[in-house]
Amino acid sequence: MRAKRASMWPFVVGLTIVMALAGVAPAGAQNAKNEDGQGKYAELTAIWWQWTLGLPAVDIDGNNTNPIMDNTGQYATVGQENGIGPGNRWFFLTGTFGWATERTVTVPAGKALFLPIANWDVDNAMDPITYFTVPELRAMAAAYVDGVTGAYARLDGSDLVIRRVKSPVFEYTLPEENSIYDYFGMFGPQFEGTVRPAVSDGLWVAIDPLPKGEYLLEFGSDGPIKLVYHLTIE
Repeated sequence: MRAKRASMWPFVVGLTIVMALAGVAPAGAQNAKNEDGQGKYAELTAIWWQWTLGLPAVDIDGNNTNPIMDNTGQYATVGQENGIGPGNRWFFLTGTFGWATERTVTVPAGKALFLPIANWDVDNAMDPITYFTVPELRAMAAAYVDGVTGAYARLDGSDLVIRRVKSPVFEYTLPEENSIYDYFGMFGPQFEGTVRPAVSDGLWVAIDPLPKGEYLLEFGSDGPIKLVYHLTIE
C-alpha cells in the first residue's frame, strides 16, 4: 500500500527484456543501469504513473479493475487496449501494492513491454497538505529505491536487464470517481483533479516486441513480494 507522507506510492512491479534477453539482472538498486530523468525510459515512467493513477479502482466479483490491484490479469489491458505511450508501441505491466500475485495476460503482437520491479511516486497529495519542493520530493523517492535489494527479473528463466530510471517532473489527473485515493479512504481537494508536481524513481525493465507465443515472466526483490506473469503474445 501507499505511505502517506508526500504522497508516495511504492510498487513492486516490473521487468525488462531487451529483445534477445541480453544482459544480466543486477542484485539491487545500486547496480542498475541509470537514467536520470531524460530519455525515452524516463518519459515512459511518467506515462506509466499517469496511466495507473488515472484509472478507477473498483472491486468486481472479488477482483479490482485497476491493473495494480488486479490479482488475475483480467484488467491488464484497461486504458491500453491498442498499446500506450509514443506511437502506442508499448504495453505496460504492473506489480502490486506489496503482495505476491500471479497473473495471466494476453499482449497484442508488436508491442514492447515496460514495467517496474520497484518504483516510488512522490508528490504533495497528502494529509495534512504539505508543499515539498521538487528536490525534496526527489530525495524521498531516491531514498526508497536506494534501499531496494535483491531485485531480479527473468523471462523463461533468463535474467533481464534492470534499469534505474528517474522520471522528469510530471503531473497526473485522477478519475472523477473511484480513484485509488478514494479506494484507500483518502479524501480532500489534494486527492482530486490534477496533482502536480510529481516525481518518481524506480527499477524498470523494457522489453522489445516478442515473437508470438507463451512466456513466463518472474520478478521481485528481497522479501515476500514475488510476481509471476503468464504472457501470451498474440
